[in-house]
Parts: sequence; C-alpha cells; structure tokens
Amino acid sequence: MNDKIRATHLERQAIVYVRQSSAQQVRDHCEGRERQYALADHAKNLGFVHVDTIDDDLGRTGSGLVERPGFGRLLSLVCDGTVGAVLAFEASRLARNNRDWHHLIDLCALTDTLVVDLDGIYDPRQVNDRLLLGLKGSMSEFELGLLRQRARAAIDAMVARGAVIHAVPIGYVRTDDQRCEMDPNLEIQEAIRRVFAKFQEMGTARQVLLWHREEQVTLPARTRGSYGSVRWELPTYSRILQVLTNPTYSGAYVRGRTRTTTKMVNGRARKVSERVKNPQAWQVLLKDRHEGYISWNKYMQNQERLSANLAGSIETGKGSPRSGAALLSGLLRCGQCGRKLRVRYGGTSGVVVRYECTARKQELGARGCFTLGGVRLEREVSRQVLDALSLEGAGASLAAFDRASSQQSERGKALTLAAERARYETSRCRKQYDAVDPENRLVAQELERRWEAAIESQREIEERLESALQSVQALTESERERIVAFGADLPALWESGPAASALKKRILRAVIEEIVIDMRAKDVDVRIHWKGGAHTRISVPHNGPGSTRRCIPKDTIALVRDLCQLKQDRYVATILNRLNIPQSDGKTWTRVSVTSLRHRHGIPCYDPDSKTEVVSLSGAAERLGIDRFAVKRLVDRGIIPARRFGSRIPNIIRVEDLDRPHVRAALANRSNPPPVSG
Repeated sequence: MNDKIRATHLERQAIVYVRQSSAQQVRDHCEGRERQYALADHAKNLGFVHVDTIDDDLGRTGSGLVERPGFGRLLSLVCDGTVGAVLAFEASRLARNNRDWHHLIDLCALTDTLVVDLDGIYDPRQVNDRLLLGLKGSMSEFELGLLRQRARAAIDAMVARGAVIHAVPIGYVRTDDQRCEMDPNLEIQEAIRRVFAKFQEMGTARQVLLWHREEQVTLPARTRGSYGSVRWELPTYSRILQVLTNPTYSGAYVRGRTRTTTKMVNGRARKVSERVKNPQAWQVLLKDRHEGYISWNKYMQNQERLSANLAGSIETGKGSPRSGAALLSGLLRCGQCGRKLRVRYGGTSGVVVRYECTARKQELGARGCFTLGGVRLEREVSRQVLDALSLEGAGASLAAFDRASSQQSERGKALTLAAERARYETSRCRKQYDAVDPENRLVAQELERRWEAAIESQREIEERLESALQSVQALTESERERIVAFGADLPALWESGPAASALKKRILRAVIEEIVIDMRAKDVDVRIHWKGGAHTRISVPHNGPGSTRRCIPKDTIALVRDLCQLKQDRYVATILNRLNIPQSDGKTWTRVSVTSLRHRHGIPCYDPDSKTEVVSLSGAAERLGIDRFAVKRLVDRGIIPARRFGSRIPNIIRVEDLDRPHVRAALANRSNPPPVSG
C-alpha cells in the first residue's frame, strides 16, 4: 500500500468521478467510459471499502462554461470531510479550467483528501504533489486551448473560401462539393419567389403572412430530423421573417452573423449570442456566390424596410401603417424639436384624431411643443397628394385591376403546382398499395388509408384550383371605360366608402417621405417632403383656444341673433334649414336646438313689443310710413341696405340704416314728385 494512504483515509469513502465532454463521445467512445468506471475496482484494490461513482456530468464539457451538477456534488462531499480520495482517469476529466481545478485542490488540502489518477497518488498538502497537480491542471487547460485554436484556424480558413456549408435554407440544396444550388423543385422555387414579391407589394411581413393565410397558400419547410424531406404548411410570422432576412436568398455566402461573448452570470462564465445586423461587421460576406432569388441590393432594401416598420424606430422611421384612423401616423415631424409626432385618439367614439409632440414632456418634464387636430391637416395633405396623382388616375385604375388579376393568377399558379404535387403523391401511394401482398392486411390497410387520404387531398386542391381559375375574368371594353371614368375622379374615389384607411396610408407613404409641422405662426405651417426630393409648403388653418370643429360659426350666431328679433324660435329653425345651414354635428335645426343656442350665447327670445335693432320689410314700411312694396323697391335699388336670403325668407334691415340721409331724401322725392310739363 502507498504510504500516502493512511487509515484515516480508508475510513472514509472514495469517489470515482466519470465525465465525457460531449454527447458524441458518450455515444461513440464507450471504451474510455468503461475505463473510467473501472477506477472503482482500483479504489478497492487500494483498500477503500466504501466506493461511490459520480457520473452526472456525462456529455458535459469541463471548460467552465457549462454547469456541472456532478462536480458540484463532489465539492460538497469533499467539504463535508467524508471523502478520503477522489479518483479520476486524468486531470482533464476533473476540470478543463484552472478555476475549478484549483478550487478542488484547495478543498482537498483543507480536508486531507487524496487525489488519485492512473499515474499515481497525490497529497495536496505536500508541496511537491501540489506543484505537480498544478502543472497537470495548467497542461490540461493549455491542451484544450491549443486544440480549439487549431480547429478554429482551420475552420476559419475554410469559411473564408466559402467551403463550409452546414445547412442551407429551404429553396436550396447542398451539393457534395460544398456548393449551394437552387432546389430543382419548381413549386418550392415559386413559393420562395412569391414571398419576396408579396413583400415588395405589401411592404410589411405581417401583410405577407395574412395574404398567405387568407388565400390558404402554403410554404415549404424542412421536416425535423429528415434533411431531404419537405412538408407544406401555412406559414407563421417567424417563418416569413426567416425568408426575408436570410442573405442566402440574395446569392451571398455569409458567416459570422451571430457574435458570441462570454459574461459572468451568478459567478460563472456564460456564453451569450447576439445577432450582428451590420453586414460590414460580418465575419465573411461573399456576394454572388450562387444563384439568388433576389439581388443583394434588393436584400438590403428589404432590411431597411423591415427596420423602418419596427414600432421602436418611431423616432427615426415612419413605422408600419397602423390600424387606427390616423392617416399621417409616422409621417409627421415637429418643426420645433425635430421629434416624431404621436397619435392620440379621443371623442366619445374614440375616433377623433389628434397629433401631439410630447418629447419634451416625457424627457424633461416640460410642456410639450403642441397638439394639433388631424381633420383639416389630413384633408389638405390628401388634397395635395390627389392633385399630384390626378394625371395618373385612370391609368392607375387599370393597373390596379391588372394587378388584382395577376394576384389571382399567382394564386392559381400556386394551386396548379400544388395539384401536380398532390397527383404525384396519389400515384405514389397507389403504387405502394399495388406492390403489397394482399394477404398482408396489416400493411395493406395502412397503405390503403394513405392512398385514400392522398385522393381526398388531391380532390380538395383541384376544387380550389377550379374556383380560382373561374374567378379570373378579362375586362370588357365597357368595363374598362367605366374604370377609366371612375379613376379620373380621384377625390370621389378617395372619399368613397370602399377606400380603406390602410390603403390610403400605403398610398401616402408611397409618395411622401416626411411632413414637418410648425405651429409658431397663426396657421399651421406644413412642409411636405416628397419622394424624390421635391418639397411643397402649405398653410392649414387651425382652431384657436376654446374653439373646436363642433363650435357654431360666428356668422351663424349673428344671423340667429338678428332672426330672433323678427321671428319665434320655430320660424328661425325653418329659415336656417331653408338656407342649408346645418348644426355643428350636421343635423337640421329644431325649435329646441335654436332655444339651446340662444341660451348658450345670451340671445333674447322674440318679443314683438320690444325695441329691436333689425326689422323686416313690413317693420321698415311701418317705421317709414310707406307700403311694403315701396320698401322692397328701395331695397332692390340699393338705397336701403338689407341682408337678403331668398323670396320666402325675411330680409333683415337694420333700424339705424332707415335714418340715413339718402334714405330720407329718397322718401322726400317720392312724396313731392316733380311737376309734369304741359
């Protein structure tokens, strides 16, 4: 027996620590694992009666980046003083980093625990053994670092040449000579191209997803666990983003889009991965390496568009069109602080749009720049856009119908390819059923079920294909003329019910880059920055303090004040309705609404005995002492000023105008006509 092993050691238990670094080693390197387990017999030969084996860390690396529950249990047992010796195949099995290794050696020295490997027995309390154990741990860590360095240098050299292709996205296949080629399946190619075409047309990944879902158009995906097998299913949002953000579809070979850093988490080193968005920071970028579905420039434009669609980029980008009623959300910028304006909805129905700049309030606690109603602003901006597009209205109508027809054709093409695939699956299932022995019912029944399922799927797809082909119709000459006539009147088309808010937002974003708003002047100063660099400056009136678009105009209030001196409330309501003057909410006037208006503005009701400031034709005739028709002639000649609204509506004449000198002179001439010569 070795003189380092004393009776105090043998009274305690011996721990055999078993570890392999990866699952592949556990699966393939069985001999090495068995040799580690054999250390239990070696411990018994050394005289230990109680031997325990810890193998909780099989398949876990000892680099210190992965938590090892077995090693933690070993340290706990050593601290308890119940371990007489720790046995391992070699130092690299216990740890591949100096932090864990020296921690274990320090604990063994404190508790008088021996360390045993195939080369000998070591007592950590002895200086020479402590030095030797330290060298073993350092060599183990150096060996691991050297192997990593060699492997990394080799793989980096191959990656720089584009010779490393682990996996390719759907739509491509990997060749034996480490090249990437388009999948020969035309249906898969068409499905990938359709995703990029729809994103170019609709502008957001979500709209592409909704189109595929609404039209029931499936996308291909790799079957998990089978590289060559493809399944067809309705896409998810993440699936659409994977296609749009993968640079492989642009024909580029890319490596290093993910950067791995080491951070300390709960006192232990952890590897954290993050996505590198800037292509200039990628490790390898080889353009035009293989045939792409889109060009590299188109790929970069798509990434910029996706970034601008993010809600978090509201200060720098327009963001994607939202579902609210605000047409200019994301397009407005404050002319005072330069921040993006935000949208706030109010009103009893929650659809009253207001734009506000609250950057100073949120960041500095100060008062915001301004708040602006959206009705007039949106109307004026829409008018500017319609004026710019008026020359292209008719052609755009036909182009829109042709695009709609092409969308139906795309759906029909996708269903045609799907029907062809379904026919192949049906034929394959039939051949399998015909090849089986009829007496082998266990297999024949399953193949028959698969054949029937394939037939049902084929029938469903063919019915959808027939319906899609029937929906595509060519325009007749009369229909084209009607569309041209309708497209020539863009304002009516813009204000019509079918013109959805989302469509209007897309049109505005297609032609407008940004709108700068300044509220320092009396009116709103609006500067429209168009796509292409042109600029337009307009002025939009806005309500002053205390007034809203629901307020009654001042001229209407003045008219009601004059009419209430001539007529009762019910007659005043009739006159206002005949003049086509609506209330603030667009409703017609009633006696109650006129009475309410009088009370709000302090207008007295009609009193025939009171002194009034205005009179009608009859009142003026009574005051002047002439008949009503004579007063009407003086009014028609412009001698007596009057507000005239119509034949069935009383004229309003101010009393003070009846005492003017030229009116008195006209009355005097009428009373004393010149003599008639004989």
